[in-house]
Amino acid sequence: MAEEESDETAYRLELTVKSGMVAQEKLHERIKGNHELQKIIVSSVNTMKRNINGK
Repeated sequence: MAEEESDETAYRLELTVKSGMVAQEKLHERIKGNHELQKIIVSSVNTMKRNINGK
């Protein structure tokens, strides 16, 4: 669920920039932070799957 929410956030941030509502420079840190959060979530999910499968 967290991964889906993070993907949705990335989409909405991208859409906001493409629409011209906000300059990319103003959202750069939020976009970067969301990307880092996505990497953390994916890594956590992968670790959990490995632990469940005993590998």
